[in-house]
Amino acid sequence: METLEASKQFLNENEAKVDFNDVYTAKTPHAYIASMAENGYEIGECARPFCCEAVKLLQEKNGVTWPVQLLDVGCSYGIGSAFVKYNCTFDELVAFFSSRVPEGYTTACETTRQWLNVTAPEYDLRCVGLDSSKPAIQFATDAGLLDGAITCNFENNENPSKEDVSWIRGCNLLMSTGAIGYVTERTLDVVMSNLGKSHPGSFGPIAMMTILRMFETEQIKKCFEKHGFSFCKIPDVRLPQRNFANEDEKLQILTVLHDRKIETSDWEDKGKLFADLYIAASTDEIEAVRERMIQTARELASKVQPTSYIQR
Repeated sequence: METLEASKQFLNENEAKVDFNDVYTAKTPHAYIASMAENGYEIGECARPFCCEAVKLLQEKNGVTWPVQLLDVGCSYGIGSAFVKYNCTFDELVAFFSSRVPEGYTTACETTRQWLNVTAPEYDLRCVGLDSSKPAIQFATDAGLLDGAITCNFENNENPSKEDVSWIRGCNLLMSTGAIGYVTERTLDVVMSNLGKSHPGSFGPIAMMTILRMFETEQIKKCFEKHGFSFCKIPDVRLPQRNFANEDEKLQILTVLHDRKIETSDWEDKGKLFADLYIAASTDEIEAVRERMIQTARELASKVQPTSYIQR
């Protein structure tokens, strides 16, 4: 989710993008979801199969010794939890918040909680959100979309509380869909210093993230390696983020991509921002995670999915 503030590392790239910050500070997610729908938001739902496979891999490897606890970096209103934990589609979320959820804060939280109570979770996991938008985090927590929340802005060198550290230490899966670029190695350094430390010797933690093609990943890679993790891109997977908001945004982002010698004729030229899929895990575990992601991509490619951009 495009929510956290950008550091200087990605300043030029982020200036090419349309600013959606106004929809991340409302008390309820109505404006956020309406804006994302208007701009053809896709990345969360497209990334879901890969994140779900990561959940299943952790469950297979650890059993009940370390239940899956997901840290969603750049979680906004907890939409990633709705995708992964409750198997919701984006269309279902749009329909729910546009027609069934009042905009008053208390009733919006109550209505969302009631909906979740009758929606059987797809996976047994706890979801922890990290975002600098306190209103978004507050709603996600009060509405039951998140089990835990962290509102520190590590990009601005804020220090995590003891409770924040405890949440991160218990997480064995890091997910980020669209936040890298606003989130940099500053945030990841704090997170990776603590991620999974409450269960040494277990399988994990692992990370799964989508990163827009316009962003360099070298500093992200170095940060993971600093903390003993291997970092790699999954081949033949390219996922749509959203439509360009306007022609000016398209022109500016294409300029960034072309300056980096990135071919766009089959991708961004067609009117969408695209992201690659990356994973991180310990050196001993990275191959198992990589193979599971490749297998998932092959299975998706074998199905008839008009909106899928898994390369065949």
